[in-house]
Amino acid sequence: MDGAWLLAGLVRQSSALVKVQTWATWRPLSEADTTDLSGLSAHLRQHARARGGAHRRLNMALPRDFVHEGFIDFPLEWPEKDWLYEVQLDVAQALQLAPDEVHFDFEPAPYSDGLVRRVHWVGCAQAQMAVYKNCIRAAGWRLAAVEMEQQAAQRGVRALKGGSLSLLTQAPQDWQFELDRVMPRPPDASAAPSEESDDTIAQALDQIMRTPGGARLVAAGLALKAWH
Repeated sequence: MDGAWLLAGLVRQSSALVKVQTWATWRPLSEADTTDLSGLSAHLRQHARARGGAHRRLNMALPRDFVHEGFIDFPLEWPEKDWLYEVQLDVAQALQLAPDEVHFDFEPAPYSDGLVRRVHWVGCAQAQMAVYKNCIRAAGWRLAAVEMEQQAAQRGVRALKGGSLSLLTQAPQDWQFELDRVMPRPPDASAAPSEESDDTIAQALDQIMRTPGGARLVAAGLALKAWH
């Protein structure tokens, strides 16, 4: 991260579509110290007052060099309530930390061979997350999920109305997202006729992530996770 934080808010446009409602950027006063997040906390508090309501959830994405990721396969007969501990052990082993020293999140991956359920996890040191959690909590928000930038960007482009063409030709403030594309496709389901190939999406992401629009796509993908 370069120290800048981009916040995105989406609003429902119809029963099937959401659109961008607001973008907000915060940068620390000193580029030399990006760990002082008191200004970010005040920024979030200001947006909380403007937004109103009691339930304020924040989804956050981190760059690849800040977190680890991995996959773990569970037998189909394993109950989901038992995943948590096994994932925590896997993350701790990858980070070479004690289980209670890691912060992690996970979700089912779109893969199955009929014998296992694959889970995708992301994790980092608990100490690294403590600063962010305290900042967000002090502003009256709750950190609901943490994932990698690439995950959020992929969710955004897959749900974007018009797909990669809209991604590369529309201004971010004009983006619309189709809610029925936010949920991951079941492993045994065939792709919709209009769905773009993974290669097409990867090429579009490679282009947009080199521009300021990449950060906006990540932020929109995080906001879409609320409908996940």
